[in-house]
Amino acid sequence: MTFHSLEPVEFKRGPGGRPTRQEAERRHLALLNAAIRLFLDHGLDAVSIDEIAKRAEVAKRFIYARYRDKSELFLAALEHWAADRLDVLQTFKPPPERAEYGLVKFGQTLLGMALQPDAVALQRLLFSAAPRFPGLAEQVVARNRSRGVREVERVLSFYADRGEIALSSRQLMAEQFFISVLGIPQRLALLGVREPPAVEKRRLRLAVRLFLTGCQVR
Repeated sequence: MTFHSLEPVEFKRGPGGRPTRQEAERRHLALLNAAIRLFLDHGLDAVSIDEIAKRAEVAKRFIYARYRDKSELFLAALEHWAADRLDVLQTFKPPPERAEYGLVKFGQTLLGMALQPDAVALQRLLFSAAPRFPGLAEQVVARNRSRGVREVERVLSFYADRGEIALSSRQLMAEQFFISVLGIPQRLALLGVREPPAVEKRRLRLAVRLFLTGCQVR
């Protein structure tokens, strides 16, 4: 995964010495990129607002004008980070072949996204930070739960609309597919374990087949 460059650059100012709108947006982007990189590398507890401001080359008042505290900045940085990764799911087009083939391909896309090192590091960060930051986990879930699931629902709906599968509840079934495909591989990745490609592929195919068995059109 790549982040926008954090190399020092000269901030541009408009009339009266105030940053232009474009400059303010660029500073904000630099702030979010710097924050998520520091959080992923060092954890939520260890990173201070001072350190983030220094890395992003913005004033602390620039940060506090937008976020009340570090947890709010973390949520914004997380959502900015996730938006780029969700593009991969949003651009996925269900293949015209049968549902099993298409869902295996989609499952491979999900796994490729979820098992990247930064994605795993973010999961670890959330699990470790939640007990020390009350309400953080709830906010992450409330603000982000539907994003990835919405794309799973879109792909499943493609095959449901063709009459290949039956979805009693599209959102719940999308969540079930998500967990069926990612559950074990993601849990292993959190422990620093990655199955051999052949095993991972076999596990994915089995998950898709079991899911399709439960969604058979009757």
